[in-house]
Amino acid sequence: MKNILLTINIILVLLVGYLYYLHFKNKGKVVQAIKKSEAIINDGKSKVAYIDLDSLQNNYGYYQKIKTEFERKQSAANDEITAMQKKYQNRAMQLQQKAATMDQKEQEAAMQEMNKMQQDLQTRKQSIDNDLYNYNSKMKEDILIRIQNFLKDYNRDGKYSYIFSYEPGFMFYKDSTLNITNDVIQGLNQLDSSNKK
Repeated sequence: MKNILLTINIILVLLVGYLYYLHFKNKGKVVQAIKKSEAIINDGKSKVAYIDLDSLQNNYGYYQKIKTEFERKQSAANDEITAMQKKYQNRAMQLQQKAATMDQKEQEAAMQEMNKMQQDLQTRKQSIDNDLYNYNSKMKEDILIRIQNFLKDYNRDGKYSYIFSYEPGFMFYKDSTLNITNDVIQGLNQLDSSNKK
C-alpha cells in the first residue's frame, strides 16, 4: 500500500514539474511575440490609429438611418406574423366550437386547413427572418465599404499604417491621441450630405 502511494506521489510531482515547465516555456514565447509586435509598431515608420465603434454608430447619420429602417422593417414583420398567428388561433377556435357537429369528412378537412395555415405561417416566418437577415448583412457590408473607402481617402498620405476599430473589451489600453473617430464621423457625414445634393 505504501509503495502505491509513493508511486502516485512521484507521478504527481513529475506531472506538476512538467506543467510548470510548459507554463514558463510558453510565457517566453508570449513575451517575444509582444516585443516583436512593439518593434513593428514602434519602428518609426508604422503609426496606428483607432476608431471607437460605439461613437461611430451613435453619431454617423447614415448608420442611424439604416438602423431606423431596419427597426421599421423588423416591426412590420413582427406585426405581420402576429396577425397571421391571431388569424390561425381564431380559425382554430371556430373549428373547435363546430367540432361536435362535424362529420368525419368535415373534421378531416378542418385538420387539413389548420395544418396548411400552420405551415403557411412557418414558411412566411422563415421567409421574413431570411429577408431581415439578408437586409441586415447587406447594410452592414454597405457601411463597412463606406468606412473603408473613406479611410483610403483619409489616409491617402500614408500617415497611418494601421487603423483599428475599438470595441469595449477588445483593447485593454488605448492612447486617446490615436483616436480618429471624430474625424471619421465628421468626414463620413459630410460625404453623405454632399452625395445627397
